[in-house]
Amino acid sequence: MPRHSSLFRSLLPGSCFVLASFAPAASAQFVFVGPASDPACNYHTIQEAVDAWAASTSTDFVDVVIANSQTYSATAITIPTPVASTGLSLRGDLPTCHLGAATGHTVLNGSGNGNLPVIDINGTVAGDTRRPQINLLYLDITGGQHAGGNGGGVRLRGNAVVTVFETKIHGNSAAYGGGISVEATAAGLPNLIIVGNQVPGSIQDNHATQDGGGLYCANATLNCDHYCLVANNSAIGNGGGIAQQTCTTTFSPPNSTGPRDPNVGLRLNSAGGDGGGAWVSGGYLDVNSATPQKPAPIVGNVAGGNGGGLYYTGFGSSSSAQRGVQFDDNQAGGDGGALYADSGSFQFYAGGFAGCGQDVNGCPRFRGNHADLAGGAIAMSGTASAIVSEVMFSNNDAGHASVMQVGGASGVTLINSHIAGNHGASELLRSSGAYIDLRYVTIADNGSDDDALIRFDVAGGFATSNSILYDANGPASGVVLAAPAGTTLHMDCVLVHDDSGLAGAPGVSGLIVADPQWDTSGLYQAGVYVPGPDSPAADACGPGPGTIPDMLGGARPRDLPKPDGAGAYDMGAIERLPDDIFGNGFEQP
Repeated sequence: MPRHSSLFRSLLPGSCFVLASFAPAASAQFVFVGPASDPACNYHTIQEAVDAWAASTSTDFVDVVIANSQTYSATAITIPTPVASTGLSLRGDLPTCHLGAATGHTVLNGSGNGNLPVIDINGTVAGDTRRPQINLLYLDITGGQHAGGNGGGVRLRGNAVVTVFETKIHGNSAAYGGGISVEATAAGLPNLIIVGNQVPGSIQDNHATQDGGGLYCANATLNCDHYCLVANNSAIGNGGGIAQQTCTTTFSPPNSTGPRDPNVGLRLNSAGGDGGGAWVSGGYLDVNSATPQKPAPIVGNVAGGNGGGLYYTGFGSSSSAQRGVQFDDNQAGGDGGALYADSGSFQFYAGGFAGCGQDVNGCPRFRGNHADLAGGAIAMSGTASAIVSEVMFSNNDAGHASVMQVGGASGVTLINSHIAGNHGASELLRSSGAYIDLRYVTIADNGSDDDALIRFDVAGGFATSNSILYDANGPASGVVLAAPAGTTLHMDCVLVHDDSGLAGAPGVSGLIVADPQWDTSGLYQAGVYVPGPDSPAADACGPGPGTIPDMLGGARPRDLPKPDGAGAYDMGAIERLPDDIFGNGFEQP
């Protein structure tokens, strides 16, 4: 049986997409577009079929099957508001004008079409409350060059829902939205859904002379869900992959079934300005905000300005959730190798994410990101603030603050975070007046180029509990905290390599200066620092703020057969597993 595109009529914003759960609509009609030599074809151009659908007084949903055995050059399809129909599908998975075995994609090439979008979709007019569904399925949309305009491959305007399913939009260009442009009108707000099943829906190798190399959005709703890829797009301005203004976007790219596919997500996009992967102004862009089973990659994006991976601005009090995200190898010519924000509140966390466990390669992370200026992984200024939980930071580097820069009225709380192997700057975390709060945090082995683990260049507030702040690298080891007078401290049950300026200071208690005696038994993966069985950091503390599992999801506390310090809780991001000899039910509860 062929695949039926009419099942996507029910795919609305926020719905949980399960392909098998939708049946073909009983009212759907099939019409065929193909060569004049085939008498089974109803139409011989795509526009003829679309115009007939739009003019029909029938409310039926129409599937336009475009035979993929021939090429369609100089393509410029306009999809107007229909008179009565609930929607239309353009599908390219059949080779001829006959229902049969589905195979391949239809290529729609806009080259030579007079500098127009390959597909131009118009939602309902002002006063018309209908919202037609338009599906683009199994297509290869390329060659659109909308010079000076929006949407080289696809342009969507007004009140309509468009689903792009297992379709590749590539090699297009425009001023805004080289691949796709989605824009509100007086008639209403459009919704774009990009999704895959056997293969991802993808936006690749498109270019914008202004913003949004892959996709541009203005006052609309986007869902890039359940197997999607935005890769190798470029913009001279902002947003190499995505540029959006006051849009609400969910970006959850991992495939929903089968093994993990690393080649999805936001990858290898570039911007001359800010936001190599995505530039977000107002609204929000949430990554993996639903409960994901696999990590969402934001990898190898480059910005000439700030925010190599993601750039957020103009958020007010809105928040953005990043759950189970892996920011790898992004670069910024300014601040924020992986992410930059000047406003809004952010959450980076595992929070029900199923891909971590004892395998740290599946954990949420910031790895290998670079900023020429400040914040190798993250830079926040203005009113931006963040809560970072169950996240690993490794091999990030910057001119200042190799891991994180926070400033202005912003602040950051790190919970269950593991910071190791970062380099380049003279500090790991730097505050320009914002607060820094570390809870169950491990800092270890970040090289000899930092003369302070945490630096305040303007007085602020520093709190830490149940943590290990240890970076002893011989005579070059710096201080744990460098801060000017007026910085307030609250430290309790923390192991450090140096207590200069901390011992006896107001707000400091339970400070231990000692070697953490890291576990070297092979019980934990390389690059992961966990106190050894006799470490002074094991069973050293009472409960910190919030009784929570450790970074790997393990129970806390795990009381070991050694004398407790102030309690049965370990310092650091990872609670030590019981020794093997005590692994048969004889360990302490």
